[in-house]
Amino acid sequence: MEFRRRTKKLSGLPIAFYVVALLFFVLLFSFNSLYYKASEQPKPVVVETPKPIEEPKADSIIKPEIYVPDVEVLPPDTVSIAKETPVVKEEKKEPLKAEKADTKLSKKDEKKETATPDSKDNKITKIGKDRALTAFIPGTMGKAGKLPSHNCKTKGQLVMFFTMDKAGNVTKAGRSSGIKDACNITAAVIWMKQYVKAKKSQNTSQGTYTIVF
Repeated sequence: MEFRRRTKKLSGLPIAFYVVALLFFVLLFSFNSLYYKASEQPKPVVVETPKPIEEPKADSIIKPEIYVPDVEVLPPDTVSIAKETPVVKEEKKEPLKAEKADTKLSKKDEKKETATPDSKDNKITKIGKDRALTAFIPGTMGKAGKLPSHNCKTKGQLVMFFTMDKAGNVTKAGRSSGIKDACNITAAVIWMKQYVKAKKSQNTSQGTYTIVF
């Protein structure tokens, strides 16, 4: 008896399955190799440089703008009103005239006040006539005593003019006539302010004083 080995025939479905599996593994292997190569390569670093800002070039052809103010054209009615403005000026002059009249009246009142008896307080009186002296330089004007000490060598008579204030003190003094030596005149001025006194008064007074060196 002949024994035959039974073999199963390969159908089309298993063969296609093996082929697809083989292709899948091949593709997977190739994909992995490409992925590792790409990861090993260094990535390029991109550095962005700022671009310079370009200023706008002035156009020499463009002319500068000239500002022209808006001018309002007045209607003819306003022109007639503007011509009538001198009437308003005349009205303004009237209060000015009134002010001038007031100032004139005030000046007249001031003059009247100066003409009152109070004005006598401002007049200058005379020493010896309207006002008497109460103190003198020793040895002068017929008074007893000797002149205060001095270094003046010129001898003679010296007449001094002087002004008295309301309190009775000499405020100004100077040579009127007589000796012209500066030493004598200076000494006389000092003595008069120091010694000469008068009664108190409501007015200033003037007079002369004689000193014999």
